[in-house]
Amino acid sequence: MAIVRLQHIGIVVRDFTRAWNRFDQTLGMRTRDFRDDQSKGMQHDARVLLGNGCWIHVVFNWNPETRVYRFLEQQGEGLEHIAIESDDIEKDVGRLREQKIPIFQDKIFDANDGYEAFVYPEDGIGFTVELIQPHASSWNYPDESRSQPVSTKLGIVCAPQLSAVVDDVDKAQDHFTRLFGLESHEDGIPLGDNCRLRLINDDASQPSHHGLRRLTLETKTLESDLEYLKKHQVPISPGGVLDAERGVGFEVELISS
Repeated sequence: MAIVRLQHIGIVVRDFTRAWNRFDQTLGMRTRDFRDDQSKGMQHDARVLLGNGCWIHVVFNWNPETRVYRFLEQQGEGLEHIAIESDDIEKDVGRLREQKIPIFQDKIFDANDGYEAFVYPEDGIGFTVELIQPHASSWNYPDESRSQPVSTKLGIVCAPQLSAVVDDVDKAQDHFTRLFGLESHEDGIPLGDNCRLRLINDDASQPSHHGLRRLTLETKTLESDLEYLKKHQVPISPGGVLDAERGVGFEVELISS
């Protein structure tokens, strides 16, 4: 495979303005690159930088024909997909086809952000994986932002881990490795740029509990960050996990760098 890194994490929201405001107000993470030119003009997009070359892609879509609209109707707001960057998407898609893994509409899309192909949850490990190869019009992580703080309020420096809930961890890890050529280790599956995917089983019996669950953010000032969040009445567990419903739409874990 020609996988380079985790490029972005896609989240689906119901209220676009409220969603990006929450990132700023709750975590001090400002949103940028607001767009309205995708999905036949029935989608709003924005990005939140995560500090290690990847970003959160915030999406509000009202086109019933799209996967993100169906995800929102079936599962509600939350983490919907990960996008892993390829430097040879034709080769990577060819490998998937050799394994009889269906690609959405059996094609590579020439989209605004790059050449894209999608592997859906039932053919991956319980959530959508996007393969993406940037081209001339693609949005890139700003060079000037690589040395800048991620948050204006907290000491966040990067996103070292993304967690997903699966039925069988060993089986899912093996399947992910075969599909995308990324080796599994004890602490997760390395996705490049010091970020990893961790597969867990929390004994949840309902399918709605499966899929992408938690984003881990590393901070240089954990104790003061937790005090700040408590002071501003942001619900947070003793383990440093922000509540999904009243945080930013999904679980966010803060850990010390």
